[in-house]
Amino acid sequence: MIKLIAAVVFALSAWLAWGAGSLHQKDPAHYTTSPMLALGAIALISLLVLFFGKSGSKSKSKARS
Repeated sequence: MIKLIAAVVFALSAWLAWGAGSLHQKDPAHYTTSPMLALGAIALISLLVLFFGKSGSKSKSKARS
């Protein structure tokens, strides 16, 4: 379940970071890079959780034993 949430968070934050970067390229005087960098960091963290996070089914099977 956690990996599914991480995948959704990654997709959403990467899409929003791309949009923020696009706005910055169009009008750098009004749009800073801060939102793009913050959303990119969230996307990176969720990608790390997606690839290196523990699976929920393994922890449940260990709890039953």
